Amino acid sequence: MSISGEWFIPKNLEFQKIKARGPTEWTTFSLSDSMGITGEGEITFTQLSGSVAPVVARLANKLRGNKITSDNDVLTLNNLTDINLKENMFLASAVSGLRCAVTDALARASNLSMASYIRALGGEKTSHPSKITLYANINRSMLPDDNGVKDRSPESFAKTAKKSEQEGFNTIKCAPFDECTPPYEKNGIPPTADLGINRIGAIKEQLKPETKLYVDCHSRFDEQSAFDLGNILASMGVDWYEEPVDPIKKPNLTKTIRENCSIPLAGGEMGYGLELFISLIQEQILDVVMPDIKFCGGPVEAYHIGRELENLKLGTVSMHCPSGPISLLASAHCTAAFGNFLPLEHAVYENDWRHKILEPSEFVHDGFIHIPEGYGLGAHLDQATIATKGVKWTE
Repeated sequence: MSISGEWFIPKNLEFQKIKARGPTEWTTFSLSDSMGITGEGEITFTQLSGSVAPVVARLANKLRGNKITSDNDVLTLNNLTDINLKENMFLASAVSGLRCAVTDALARASNLSMASYIRALGGEKTSHPSKITLYANINRSMLPDDNGVKDRSPESFAKTAKKSEQEGFNTIKCAPFDECTPPYEKNGIPPTADLGINRIGAIKEQLKPETKLYVDCHSRFDEQSAFDLGNILASMGVDWYEEPVDPIKKPNLTKTIRENCSIPLAGGEMGYGLELFISLIQEQILDVVMPDIKFCGGPVEAYHIGRELENLKLGTVSMHCPSGPISLLASAHCTAAFGNFLPLEHAVYENDWRHKILEPSEFVHDGFIHIPEGYGLGAHLDQATIATKGVKWTE
């Protein structure tokens, strides 16, 4: 099946921001036409140093009044290339968010779910799974909340990981080394990493043998410490080793670490575009790539990344998603479209009301996210929740 003839003329742009927890804010936007079709995207910018909204507004101005037939129109109407986007993360995030909103709108106009629409674009049958396996990222719940610093003891990490397992997650991810800051004066594991290693040990003691544990290092190591830490994690039974160094900024070093590590090396969350992710796998820099829908180019680009790489080798793609309900739902549609082998990331326990942000409510149960029936994403931002928990504005 192919898609043709459907179009969308953007007219109105509205931003929404909800304080999720502590300093964390989920930022989204809605792009609508005069016929009642609205597409939505997320531009939460915890990894960036400022707001993406002004960039979205500038790029969206080029779309207004034009008949949009493809998410790629975001690029062509703004005269953007992959080179522009690989070099500017604010631009990559804005483009990814707009491509998501346009894809959502075009799927709704086509009377298809986002996953079905994306599969149709790829010439595939439109049927797809109704639920997607998740892994529980406990990292965000261990950061400061509205009451201040959280307990980050090994016992607290273990308790949170065990809670996730008891709620049906078969894979847990932690970031136990956030106190570490490279470079280090001496070779080997820095003393600040000892607490992180103890946290991992405490988690492993609490989890069932069959429950997998992923460790995210947030690029907090240098060459020698990354080598040594990889050996320690392997001996502890860790199932993947995520970004001991930045694989996009330091590909050669990452490749060397991978060659000397017996567990899968994962990363690439800030990357844009199919070409980059293919190179990370084909050049054997990483074992697993983690495209983030907020940076990689949006849902259609994520589908192409997943489809191309999973066809090369199963288990090479797991979408990165530590953010809000819009990005998780869009990531679930992409994962359903390309057919996942590895689970999709979900940041658990940031608050107890996140499910209310969407209508119908986000439904995560027993380690799965259930994709709602309906066109496009199958859900909209809930205006009552935004009114009580957040703010809206235009630019």
